[in-house]
Amino acid sequence: MFFKDDSHPIEVLEQTDIESISAAEPEKEPPPEPLATVFVEIKGAVYNPGVYELPKDGRVKNVIELARTTSDADLTLINQAEKLKDEMVIYVPVKGETIPVAVSSSATDTPDESLVNINTANEAELMTLNGIGEKKAQTILTYREENGLFMKVEDLLNIPGIGEKTLENLKPYITVGD
Repeated sequence: MFFKDDSHPIEVLEQTDIESISAAEPEKEPPPEPLATVFVEIKGAVYNPGVYELPKDGRVKNVIELARTTSDADLTLINQAEKLKDEMVIYVPVKGETIPVAVSSSATDTPDESLVNINTANEAELMTLNGIGEKKAQTILTYREENGLFMKVEDLLNIPGIGEKTLENLKPYITVGD
């Protein structure tokens, strides 16, 4: 031991002491394993819309079979071979309805490619958003017609039935344009 001054000893650690201290540190836990299942939402022309838990190696076709399409469903616009992704939203249109290409793709895709512009989206496009059904989509369209374009995404809070929590869930997937 050395003394800094008359009253405060300074202890010098040897290399072996330092190694034993670092060896005593707890080992880091391995990263968690990826989910064995994914949660996917399906809506539109189906008898059983909702959120389904499926194996992560499932396909869009599997969700469509579980939700059972109505007789007027148009499956020609949906890539049924697409692999499922967690938080994916699948919208099944009725015959004659046009939908954007990004509808059956996952919300976890590159955000710039799958953002829904709430100032230009039609009812079907709005319904691709998680938590937006036919009624809320129509309310958004009516609000937009009566009040003009949304200046910022937070303006959705003016829509009855859309609160802070819903807005926070929608923010990664919506835009008001450039």
